[in-house]
Amino acid sequence: MHRDFLNAGNPRRITGAYSRFLDPAEVRKIHNEAHVHVAAMYELGVVHYRFAIKIKSPQWRQKVSRLYYASYNASKAVRFEGDGNYSTDSKDHSKVGKLPGAFPNKARYENELQSLREDRNSCDYDHIVKAGDLISSSSDYSKLVKSFMVDAHVYLMGRGVALKRSI
Repeated sequence: MHRDFLNAGNPRRITGAYSRFLDPAEVRKIHNEAHVHVAAMYELGVVHYRFAIKIKSPQWRQKVSRLYYASYNASKAVRFEGDGNYSTDSKDHSKVGKLPGAFPNKARYENELQSLREDRNSCDYDHIVKAGDLISSSSDYSKLVKSFMVDAHVYLMGRGVALKRSI
């Protein structure tokens, strides 16, 4: 897995533009490398999720923050698999709920992942916020993110991405 692959541009556009010149085996190599990156993004989400669920209730700020990053990385994997766009720009966080049309429970996740993002910002940056001020509780977010991670796993596996493990 190489960062240069991501820096080269959108693999879907590249294969679309050059498919007339590349033999099918070369196109498959590009798709396979993209899947390696998708799996690594999802795996990073799993790492954040597993860390988050071990955090005790009094550390609700850290729990919400890690749950957000679990969902963000799984979302990033799903979005990269869908459209081939990759970004490390902070503006990419605004797309956490912008999932492909065929993604299960899309409408629910669009709304609730955006709420999680807002609460993560409060937890990380607002020194006055209290747990009761959040849109949802850390317990509710744990359930949301678990559900989202499972749906992302099923979705990605269904698209041919070889994932090491689910949550």
